[in-house]
Amino acid sequence: MASIRLPPEHPDYSLLRPIAESLVVHGGGEDAFRNGIPPLFRQAIDEVIDAPRTNRFTLNETEKTEKTYLGTKIEILLRNHLALPKGRTLDLSVDGVEVDIKNTMGGNWTIPLESHGHPALLLRVNETKALCDVGLINVRPEYLNPGKNRDAKRTISAASTANIWWLLYRHPYPPNFWEVLPAEERHAILAAGAGTARIAALFERLQRTPVSRQQVQALAQQHDYMKRIRRNGGARDLLAPKGIALLWGKGDRELIQLLGLGPVTADEFISVTPVTQDQIELLRNANHID
Repeated sequence: MASIRLPPEHPDYSLLRPIAESLVVHGGGEDAFRNGIPPLFRQAIDEVIDAPRTNRFTLNETEKTEKTYLGTKIEILLRNHLALPKGRTLDLSVDGVEVDIKNTMGGNWTIPLESHGHPALLLRVNETKALCDVGLINVRPEYLNPGKNRDAKRTISAASTANIWWLLYRHPYPPNFWEVLPAEERHAILAAGAGTARIAALFERLQRTPVSRQQVQALAQQHDYMKRIRRNGGARDLLAPKGIALLWGKGDRELIQLLGLGPVTADEFISVTPVTQDQIELLRNANHID
């Protein structure tokens, strides 16, 4: 779902509106923001899991300290993507306004005392459902639950979520295919053989779904994972005779758009079986299917 704005009569409207509009502008406009921000969550999570080097595949397999660092990782990627600096005292500076950044993998955000009286950018991901939220709130004490911790950290009350300006709400982001595949599918992919066979099995079973390069590299189990993708010995050689095209977001962008496969970033791959004769000819002429 796209943005959910606060009404002009809301007491926080005048503070949050220019921040929200500036974030969207720095993100390239509404469409670019909607398409560019969600993949950052996937990138951050995959880099923390670090499957190619750790042989782990889901966030649940990471250590508690790594889950804590995930918020910092997302914060760094977000600032870089938006080309916005860090604030003098808080995490982000938006046109000179100090904004805190709070991330959660659960249902609520932990708000420290130093955030009170400042706007906060709220980030939330649900890795199981592959949904993300990005919102803005003016951290007023009356919006928070009573504190229970010695460090005075508090959470946002359920009623006060109505005071959040949502830039993205329950918006899909690229899933971790290990989270969405049934157990038998996972076992079949891992049992398919060497890296090339596993990649081919993945893209045969999980079509029309973007898969990040980190996840492909994890299956390939080698640094030059692109060798496992290409023709002349790669997964495309195994998929093309079955009429399945394996496309790369960077090298096959025009084909992806023509096939209507939705947003696929330059660091993602997607497979598809053409359903019309025009699609068959299009992919055959591009040497993606036999």
